[in-house]
Amino acid sequence: MDRVSVASTSTVGTGVAGARSVHRRASTPLSAHGEPVMWLMGGAQVMCLAMILGLVALVVVQGSRTFWPDRIDRVELANGSAFLGIETARETLAGIEGEVRSRTLYRVGNRDVSGTPFRWVGDGDVTKVTRPADAVLVERMDWGVFIGMPESITKESETLASGATLLEKSPGLLREAQGRREAIKRLEKEELSRVNRGIERERLRVRRAELDLERSKHGGVIGLAMPVWAALAAASIGALVVAWRLVRRPVTGALARAGHVVLVLGAAAMVMAVVLESPWSGSPMSVQRLGEIREQSQAATERLNAEYTKILGEIESIRTEDAKVRVTIRDVATGQIAPSRQGSSEPMLLSQIVRIVPANSMSFGERVGLYASRWWEYVSSEPRFANQEGGIFPVIVGTVLLTVLLCIVVVPLGVIAALYLREYAKQGPLVSLVRIGINNLAGVPSIEYGVFGLGFFCYLVGGFVDAGPAGSGLSAMPRTPWWVLVVALVVILGVGTWLLNAARASVLSGGDAKSKRVMRLLAGGAWTAAAVCVVLLVSRTPYFHGLFAEKLPAPTFGSKGLLWAALTLALLTLPVVIVATEEAIAAVPRSVREGSYGCGASKWQTIHRVVLPQAMPGILTGAILAMARGAGEVAPLMLVGAMKLAPESPINTEFPYVHMERSFMHLGFHIYDLGFQSPDSEAARPMVWTTTLVLLVIVMILNLSAILLRARLRAGARGASV
Repeated sequence: MDRVSVASTSTVGTGVAGARSVHRRASTPLSAHGEPVMWLMGGAQVMCLAMILGLVALVVVQGSRTFWPDRIDRVELANGSAFLGIETARETLAGIEGEVRSRTLYRVGNRDVSGTPFRWVGDGDVTKVTRPADAVLVERMDWGVFIGMPESITKESETLASGATLLEKSPGLLREAQGRREAIKRLEKEELSRVNRGIERERLRVRRAELDLERSKHGGVIGLAMPVWAALAAASIGALVVAWRLVRRPVTGALARAGHVVLVLGAAAMVMAVVLESPWSGSPMSVQRLGEIREQSQAATERLNAEYTKILGEIESIRTEDAKVRVTIRDVATGQIAPSRQGSSEPMLLSQIVRIVPANSMSFGERVGLYASRWWEYVSSEPRFANQEGGIFPVIVGTVLLTVLLCIVVVPLGVIAALYLREYAKQGPLVSLVRIGINNLAGVPSIEYGVFGLGFFCYLVGGFVDAGPAGSGLSAMPRTPWWVLVVALVVILGVGTWLLNAARASVLSGGDAKSKRVMRLLAGGAWTAAAVCVVLLVSRTPYFHGLFAEKLPAPTFGSKGLLWAALTLALLTLPVVIVATEEAIAAVPRSVREGSYGCGASKWQTIHRVVLPQAMPGILTGAILAMARGAGEVAPLMLVGAMKLAPESPINTEFPYVHMERSFMHLGFHIYDLGFQSPDSEAARPMVWTTTLVLLVIVMILNLSAILLRARLRAGARGASV
């Protein structure tokens, strides 16, 4: 008995061990195949991370070294000549016979004197290199930098500073000259601009009155045209909304009352049409009233012209005083002095100088201070000299404003579209086709969006806003009787939709499915026809002559602008937001929805108070992706709004403070302009790296703000679930 027990026990142990060995043999090949895949995936991730970090490091290093003050070399050549320059780059060249030669690129500046701001010098041609303590680099308002030896600062025939005292006295004298320059700039940009805007306002006032009188002579409606047209459009759209609601479900209870609302709106639309065609709704403009407006405008214009002349006198007096103070700085290579303008023999005005840098005699602390001041000037001032010098403050403002407007437009549209597709739309072939279209839109080249934005937003919509149907290339519908007939047709179609749905409700009670389908198709066709008629009413109305007709032929919204650029980029990034929002909504557990329904909440209350808060982190992820892509796009902006140098900022102190119709500057376009359109690529190359660094920092700040908001919302959602 014991022997049998032992035998059986050993047999069982052998079976277990055998099973373990079989399992080990079976799992070993899987592990052997799985480890290489894991290592490949990890290696790919490390490689991608290294590429990203390498690119960021390159941008940071190259962009941050642009404003560091380098020392000035005096280079003496074998032919007896010499020049001053800053070493910029070195390269080694292999000769034909295997010899190796090196050469150095120096930034010599002085474009208006020598014509070549950079110069290559072979090492074999150099006999001596020194760094004179009194050599200076002068940053000017125009023509870039000037590198030379300072001699004197004079005021007419009086010498204010020279020799060893020049660098000591130059900061105070330079501040006085810059004060005069800023005073002239303020008078020109603020005071003269204010007077010019007033004169233009009076001209437009007279032109508007002339147009009103001309329209009233031809039976046009002026006084009540815009408000009545807007009310009629709102009533028509409201009728369509009610009709669409009736199409979606049969007429019962509240929907039956909504049908009566359609009848009321239709009656109101007919009353408005009668009012528009009535003689008492015409413009009060008359020849006598036009004469009064012209007299008032002429008196106001004369006052503004007198003020304009006074401001010009102030500017001229400051310029006369400023022209007395000049600085003499001599170029070592040519022996010429820095001129006040190209081709002139007069010394440069002290007010033309932004900064005098004695690069070879500065301490480390002074260099750090100069480095910081250059950065501050770069992010807080306007560009100058073909965008190669100065700052990028208007560029930063345009980029941030465009990105914010983009998010304001695209996030609500994307969330609404995703909510409809996921929560309300009946899943079927049509919805699947819409999703396929959204995914395909994500792959359309960005330049195609730019062409669409230029044609649709700028020319069609913008032209309609400026001058009504005539400005958009559409012909206005005849006022009588066709326009009134279209209004009546909208009302008839709305009432017909209501009646068809009422008939469908009675058919439903009888259970005739075929009749139900026919009624639904007829109601949908009536609603579509009403929608087409509303589009005709709005786009070809004879009662709307544009909001800015008096400014024509100069367009206001009918050209490139900030608003159209934001809408174009919103269309470009809309698929990203829709897809991300749909995925976030689908990730909300079904049990949460059922719990909300179980507590008596309606569908909208469940979506508004339960689904959207839990999906908000995913929605913000889509907004972050849209923001990052929109901020870096350049091709569409070249067609719909971005400019090399915007004449007026889209933000100022004049109402409405944010001017959507104006062109703007953008960091992406600025980088393109510096890199490919600059007349001097060597001088622009450091600014390209610096501008790229600023764009990278701005995008990171915007994304970080959204990421922090998403993290806070996610933490709040976890706390609420606990």
